[in-house]
Formats: sequence, structure tokens, C-alpha cells
Amino acid sequence: MGVVLGKELATLYMRQSSGQEFTLTLEGLEFLQMEDFREGNIVLSFEIVTRSMPYKNIPLNRLFVPPHHLAETQYHERYQAFVTRQISRIASGETKLVIILPSLGADLLAICREVTCRRF
Repeated sequence: MGVVLGKELATLYMRQSSGQEFTLTLEGLEFLQMEDFREGNIVLSFEIVTRSMPYKNIPLNRLFVPPHHLAETQYHERYQAFVTRQISRIASGETKLVIILPSLGADLLAICREVTCRRF
């Protein structure tokens, strides 16, 4: 239904098919990328990954844009080290990877420290 961004914070306003409304708050937000947000978003799946390795098919390059393919090797090495560090932080539980996959509309990836859900 809506997204509000603040400093290191994102609040997603959602409604279940039953009509129950709730907020999903991403605190300590470090990275967020959302595509195709529109009126009438339908969530297919929602997942929080922490204390385990993210699936290999999760496109983390959406969160961390890689260097141009013609860039010098040092930039590709730094990029790979950075992505490896982020994956390690998720696997250790230091951060959480939030994945929202749509049937229609918004597709979200985010890395944050805490996720809370509150009904209203």
C-alpha cells in the first residue's frame, strides 16, 4: 500500500487479502532496492534471510552495482570482496536480507539490522 523512507529506516504499509493491515519496519537500513512499485501490488513471497547463506540466485547486484566490465581488475576484486563481506554479515546474523517477490508489482531487496511487523 505504501513505503516511507527515513534515515536508516523504511516502513512498508501492507494489507493481507483478509483486510488486516500491518507495517513492516526495516531498521538500521543499509541498502534497499525496489522495482515496479504500483497501485495494487500483490506479494507472492516474503522472506528474511539471516544466520544462513543467501541463495545463489538472489541478484545481489541489484543492491550493489558491479563495476563496468571493462574496468580495471582492482575494481572487480574490490567489488567481489565487498559483496562477499555483505554475504558474510548476513550469514553471521549481523544483518538481515529482506526479499519480497511479487505476483504483481513491487519487487524488493534490502539489507538491514532489524525487521519488525506490527498489525494495526
